[in-house]
Amino acid sequence: MRGSPIYREFAPRAVLGEFVHCVWTFTAPPDATPQPIAPDGRPELIVHCGQPYVERATARIQPPVLFAGQLTKPLSLAAPSDVALIGVRFRVDGARAFLGRDVDAATNRRLDLAALHGQAAVTLHNAAREAGGLRQTVEVVQDYVEARVVDGRVDALVREAVTRLLAGEEVCALGVSERQLQRRFKAHVGVSPRALQTILRFRRVFDAIEQPETSGWVEAALDAGYFDQPQMARDFRRFLGCTARDWAAQRTGLAKALTVSVQALDTMSDGYKKSGRAFE
Repeated sequence: MRGSPIYREFAPRAVLGEFVHCVWTFTAPPDATPQPIAPDGRPELIVHCGQPYVERATARIQPPVLFAGQLTKPLSLAAPSDVALIGVRFRVDGARAFLGRDVDAATNRRLDLAALHGQAAVTLHNAAREAGGLRQTVEVVQDYVEARVVDGRVDALVREAVTRLLAGEEVCALGVSERQLQRRFKAHVGVSPRALQTILRFRRVFDAIEQPETSGWVEAALDAGYFDQPQMARDFRRFLGCTARDWAAQRTGLAKALTVSVQALDTMSDGYKKSGRAFE
């Protein structure tokens, strides 16, 4: 595989809308450059149709099919070979029905799905690799997710709290104790409400810096809801293990693709958000 990385997003089929934020694909040539992955508050299913990434901190090769939980600390990847993968980005609180257990078990972990779902995950990997093209691959993976969540439910109280946090509002007056809300959040989201609020604020930095009217990191920090740039800098060290300038210099491959804003997907029709050729 040669050429530039190609990233595409698809709105999920309607029956998955309660659980899934989007489906995405990514192809790229080999790239040994460190790729620091920014958290966005959404767990993901990843199916590697090419060679899996290597997690640089441990030199661990990722499983062919994995569930990636919430990120609250640095994760840096490298691509020693051609990359071709498909991801299902769950809604913030939508992954528990798919995983089949409380999602805090996956926080800061990339779980081998074959160890959780058995032969079904192996069959999924083979079917995705053998699909006839990009759209067929997207459908194969959505079929798998739909079969897992068909009888699933979301926690209405957690969904209300998440909706408020996504809108930049505080979580209060929900009729339960703070301890109970935290327990239900960890089961369905993987982190506490306060931790999710911090992740979402950090994510908004990347949306802000991409806007043409944003003059630099200081303005991006303020637009995202930080008091000042030093407060944002602490979160860069916490979540990415580097400074904002270092991240901008290193941003390549998947790290770059995953900081593209996905705000419009809630009303997007089925189709490409980014164009190009992939899986074909």
